[in-house]
Amino acid sequence: MNSTILEKIDDLLKKANFETFMLDNFCNKKNKFCFDLLVKKNDLIFSVKVFTNIDNISAEIVNDIKSLSTLLKSKPILIGIKNRYNELEDNTIYIREGLPFITLTTLENIIEKGLYPYILARRGGGIMFLNGNIMKFIREKQEISRKELSELLGVTKRTVCAYENESMRPSEKIAKKLSNILENKDLFRKINLFEWNFKFEIDWKEPQQYVARNPFETHLQAVLDDIGVCSYWYKNSPIPFKLSLYSKVSDDNKERNVYPLFSGVSEEDKKINERSLSCLNMFNKLFHVNSLFIINNNIKIPDSLRKIKVPIVKIRNLEKIADEEEFIDLVQESGI
Repeated sequence: MNSTILEKIDDLLKKANFETFMLDNFCNKKNKFCFDLLVKKNDLIFSVKVFTNIDNISAEIVNDIKSLSTLLKSKPILIGIKNRYNELEDNTIYIREGLPFITLTTLENIIEKGLYPYILARRGGGIMFLNGNIMKFIREKQEISRKELSELLGVTKRTVCAYENESMRPSEKIAKKLSNILENKDLFRKINLFEWNFKFEIDWKEPQQYVARNPFETHLQAVLDDIGVCSYWYKNSPIPFKLSLYSKVSDDNKERNVYPLFSGVSEEDKKINERSLSCLNMFNKLFHVNSLFIINNNIKIPDSLRKIKVPIVKIRNLEKIADEEEFIDLVQESGI
């Protein structure tokens, strides 16, 4: 079912002149992305994922979506089919763990008709975004006092005041009563998911305490710690590369700013994973970010892989680096 929905989304967005990148080309059954589709239009980038049940999503997937969205400056478009109890309703945004979910029909309404949802549904019920100024203008035009309106709505006068100054949002039930009383549907603000300013609170360190690493990866982490480069591992997550690297301090010098940098990591005594290397190359082109592939010293680099424009660095070269400045020099000299 999810694959059929994904095909419809891909077709829908292409017709709206979005560039789409299906990530199944870089995945296999054991190694899946936390996104199904990457979408680009001008400078805007969206990450699309389809979920059968929005109440059955692991904390690991949630954290990966948030971390990648933050690092790539992309906006997640998460399509849901049902929650724990029912199928999701159209023209509603459902919030789970700080992430927004909508139905395929809602996305179609946004793309094809410019109809944005008004209802924001959290656990426990839905709320609607009022335009307080319009509400006050219509109420006063109809010569309805706040006290009279509060009695008609079954709320306090203070609550009506809070609606008008937009410090409180009404439930879906109250909002419908308000619309009927004031006889105006323009009271409500549309929720433009494409313009949503996502600010995810991500704990970069806490999940890393539970990441299992092989001896090579453990050694690599020690080398990165010595250099002073921060890392976030995706080893146990549905992403076909291993970690992202980022600086402890911001770098305003654009010529030397190589972050965020995504790294593929070789396993001990194994050949380079060409699928991961190709995936990193795709990320370079799409997001205009940098990538690096770190391998063990005994792994040979096939000539066929040298055509893929992702620097491949052996760990002995990292071991010689004293600090982050030298690391940036190595990355840039390697081809970024």
